[in-house]
Amino acid sequence: MKNIQQILALIFASLILMSSSCLPEDEEAGCAKGTLNLTNKSLYTVQKVKINGVNYGTLDPGDSEDYTLSPGEYYVQQVGISGGSGCNSFSVVIQACDRQGFSCSY
Repeated sequence: MKNIQQILALIFASLILMSSSCLPEDEEAGCAKGTLNLTNKSLYTVQKVKINGVNYGTLDPGDSEDYTLSPGEYYVQQVGISGGSGCNSFSVVIQACDRQGFSCSY
């Protein structure tokens, strides 16, 4: 009888460990990250995109780009590298499964 109780306890503990290692429903559906969409609405200014100081490339005039980011707070810069100065820097909080869009016209 003691062996059966030990086996059942081991099975129960294994089930608890397995269930705690499963991802939440949103993450299983591919929704563990959020999206930041940046649009360059300027007519002539090519903009360098920097997120938390990391260069993410450039946006030509009229271009829009999605950036997939983990949830958290980010500091975003769209710096003009030709034809203009770019836009004011800003902070944004990205949440899982959320999409936020910002445009810059300088």
